[in-house]
Amino acid sequence: MTDNGITLIDAWELPEDRIDESVARWRERVGLIHAAPGFRDARLHRRLLPESRLGLVNVAHWDSIEARDEALANPGFTASAATAADYATVHGGWYEVAAEYRAVGDGSGEGPGITFINAFELPAERIDEFLPYWLGHAELMSKAPGFRDNRLHRAVDPDTRFQLVDIAHWDSPDAWRTAANDPRFQQHPSTTPDFAVADPALFRVAVEF
Repeated sequence: MTDNGITLIDAWELPEDRIDESVARWRERVGLIHAAPGFRDARLHRRLLPESRLGLVNVAHWDSIEARDEALANPGFTASAATAADYATVHGGWYEVAAEYRAVGDGSGEGPGITFINAFELPAERIDEFLPYWLGHAELMSKAPGFRDNRLHRAVDPDTRFQLVDIAHWDSPDAWRTAANDPRFQQHPSTTPDFAVADPALFRVAVEF
């Protein structure tokens, strides 16, 4: 792997009333492996609105897939970590950064901000066809007040459920909504052509290591 490492993204579909339990379980699991060689960081994002399809999204950075596999093989982890509950469906995969935008200047307001995550389902063979849609819209949004940064992640495995995951950071929900509703951006061609299905939502960080 390169110095950029690799990103693990797990997207959870689950009922709102089970999110607190799942956050506690995630905290326990990652707490057991966060000191393992090759681990860089992990953030668990929780949806702001209960009607969003994805309730939790875990974004973790590792030196390599092999480093995480070695960490999960630790007897302490396998003995203590609970398996995925039957009330949750988890779509996981390994990703590399396909494109990135950062705000001009320091680009970061004060405070934790919020995270906009858009997970795309589309055929792996049509990703290159999709990218110009995303790039054009993302470039426009990157110039809006309150924008911090945006990364488009591309799945390593062509069988991964979400082939692309867009993760952007903004100063606040209002900053994102103002940009998203700006007529200049709405006039731009859609970022979601008819061969792709998007699951966009706003999140806040619930736990991080």
